[in-house]
Amino acid sequence: MKSNHLKIYFLLSGFLFVFDQILKYLAFHHQNFKFYILKTWLGWEYFPNPGIAFSLPVPQVAILLLTPLILIALAYWWYKNKHKTNNFYLGVCLIFAGAISNLIDRVFFSITIDYFRVLTSVMNLADITIIIGAILLLSKANKKKT
Repeated sequence: MKSNHLKIYFLLSGFLFVFDQILKYLAFHHQNFKFYILKTWLGWEYFPNPGIAFSLPVPQVAILLLTPLILIALAYWWYKNKHKTNNFYLGVCLIFAGAISNLIDRVFFSITIDYFRVLTSVMNLADITIIIGAILLLSKANKKKT
């Protein structure tokens, strides 16, 4: 693994973190603004999400306690993992960027600010980076098994 790749992954995840925070700021300060590319199926819409992924209800205290613990466990896995690939590094960076961005929302607003309407759900860029990061880590795990 070249250190240039790692720098690029950090820069990319940092950019996505900042961009997500800007979009959340815009959504929060313009809550009545809605824009749809395809009826009400795809577009921009403010949604204050008190739950976790897919609006599953989880107590706020649990989220605020578990998120840092999960990130610490992920950092420990980064440190101890001896078979690091590009997918591993990028996946972990993306998960960190998304999780920290959503954690900031929880600390300051007690919700996660979502703004992308896709079919019947509303999500944010942080959610998308977490999902992509998890897929990259799972692809690493599946390659290991075969």
